[in-house]
Amino acid sequence: MDILEKHMVMQFDICSSSMIIQDLIRSENTQAWRSLLIWIEKYLVEASKKYDFLPYKFVGDGWILLFKFNPGRDLISFARDLSEKFSYKIKKLVDDYLEDPPEILGITFGVDRGTLIKLNIMGKEEYIGWPINVAARLEKARDHDETPQYKMLITKSTYKILKTYITGYSIKYVTRKLKNISIKPFHCMSIRIKEL
Repeated sequence: MDILEKHMVMQFDICSSSMIIQDLIRSENTQAWRSLLIWIEKYLVEASKKYDFLPYKFVGDGWILLFKFNPGRDLISFARDLSEKFSYKIKKLVDDYLEDPPEILGITFGVDRGTLIKLNIMGKEEYIGWPINVAARLEKARDHDETPQYKMLITKSTYKILKTYITGYSIKYVTRKLKNISIKPFHCMSIRIKEL
């Protein structure tokens, strides 16, 4: 039987991952990418206890995380902590291995909240639902943003829930094109989680 659960969904992704991997393949240093992903996985296991979220799914060069429906300050605090730590790790990767570093290095975030359907597929718990789709599209929606790294795009309704905890951050109202979500420009909020 399917179960309905309410969550705040965050998807984050490593910027320029294809370019990084290509560089590492050319220099035969793909173990550096593997080490970075293993570090993120270990970090998420530890951070999930501190910030109270479920590291739900790895999606190639990013993760889907499920927070409480009303996560308080946990979600923003986690994004800030991850951004700071990842910034150090990616700089080390660039300094030690990358011969042609991309201009955009960092991570991007997409966030929405709502009801998910939890079901069992081939013996594994899976979640489906609109908030996962929207968070994924927001995370990818750069629309000519020249500095998307360390920014979080969130729906306006989610922003209303979190705005108490988003003080001291640069926040802008923006519109984005979200494939298979909306034909019209999608109205959302952009939050600079970490300064460049």
